[in-house]
Order: sequence, then structure tokens, then C-alpha cells
Amino acid sequence: MKKLLFMLGLLLCVTPKIMAQDKIVPMYRIGGHYFSKELPMDEAFKISSSIMALADKDGNRVVNLFVGDDFKVPQSIKKYEIPFEKVLNGEQLEEGAQNFAKMKKLINSTDVEKFVVGKALPDDFSEKDIDGKTWTKDGLKGHVTVVNVWYSGCGPCRREMPILSTWKDKYPDVQFVSANFENVDKVKQITEKEGFNWTHIANDTYFTKRVGNEGYPLTIVVDKDGIVRYCKHGANDNVSSEILQLIDALVGHS
Repeated sequence: MKKLLFMLGLLLCVTPKIMAQDKIVPMYRIGGHYFSKELPMDEAFKISSSIMALADKDGNRVVNLFVGDDFKVPQSIKKYEIPFEKVLNGEQLEEGAQNFAKMKKLINSTDVEKFVVGKALPDDFSEKDIDGKTWTKDGLKGHVTVVNVWYSGCGPCRREMPILSTWKDKYPDVQFVSANFENVDKVKQITEKEGFNWTHIANDTYFTKRVGNEGYPLTIVVDKDGIVRYCKHGANDNVSSEILQLIDALVGHS
């Protein structure tokens, strides 16, 4: 319980409160149902101790408890449930929860071959960017290609976008592609806000499935022959330096 309390403290930065117009910031989301802060914590964690935080546009945070698809609200906690129409930014919270569920399902895929440095990209793929262009494995050949895999809920991904955007200007002959499992509108909303000037694949499954449990962002570099020359998770100065040095070597810069 101490560990759960600590995690809860980290997840919740804003105390839920009754808002204007009868809208309420919930404390918990459990199986698509929302509950007030009056629901005792120990009762909530009897249902599940696997949690994550959802955040809305106003900075409010809600604890999302993971449960099975067959979850039914126990009679003992029904009195704490908030009708969905009363939940502040409910549609936005649901979008966040569904996105996370989709992402979790993709990265936990067990039937995929991972990216391996020194080997060709596994399998074939056909993914569309936000401008409607189709990208395939064979289509990458003949160009050095850098692929950055990210999603909207990844803080490090968002923070590195301005840095990544400078690479495209520095290396005009290199293909810079980002891949995101979210829909076109969501991808456009963020890339335009952040000024992220790469080519953006939305609704991606090929690259996202290979992120695995090591987390976002994932960056890979593929040479002109379609061979993976770099594959690493995370965003920091060392990763950026390694990638730029490799690009210089692959395109023949001194």
C-alpha cells in the first residue's frame, strides 16, 4: 500500500474538484467508468493495482486502473460513480485511455521480428503518411532513412521534436520519417504545434509493434541498401550525437 500511495502521489499533481457548470474532475477511471475522490483508495486498489495517469487539456490528472474487458462496477462502489456526461473533458480522457490501450497492445505484440542492427528491415510494410503517400520497405532503398517512432503521451518524444527538425535542414538528401499509431488529426495537431517538420506516418502498426517494452521514442537509421544501421530507445544528447555521426558516415560528409 505504501508503494501504491507513493505512485498515486506522483501521478496526481492536481487535486480533483467540482468545476463550473456541474462538471466534475474524477479521481479514478476504472473500465471506462469514472469515480469521485470519495471512493476510498483501498477500495479502488482492491479492484486493480495496475495504474497509469490520464491528463486532460486543463492539466487535471485521473488515475486509470487497468481491469479486464468483462469488468462490471461492484455494487459497493456504485454510489461514487460519476455519470459520463458530468465528467469534465470526458471525451478527451477517453481518447487518452483508448490511445494508451492501443499502444500497449501494439508494443506487446509477440508475433513480430524486432529490428536488428546489421540486418534488413523485417517483413514488408505499407504505411501512409499524413499527406497520403504510401511508404514501403522497397521504397526506402536508395536513400539513407531515419525513422523516429513516437506518440502523443511521450514527454521525451515531444521535447526532442525541435532538435529533430533541425536535422532535416542539415541533411537534405536524407529521408526523415516519423511513425505514430495515432490518427491523422492527432498527429497533425501535435506536429504543427511543435513545428516538427519530418514526414509523418499516422495509424502506424509496423514500426510501433517493434517498440517493445523498452519504451518511446525509438529511432532507427536505415542505409541505402535497406540495412538497419542503428536502433535505440530514448532521447538524450548521446543518442542524438550517435545518430548524427552515423548519418555523416553514411552520406559521406567529412
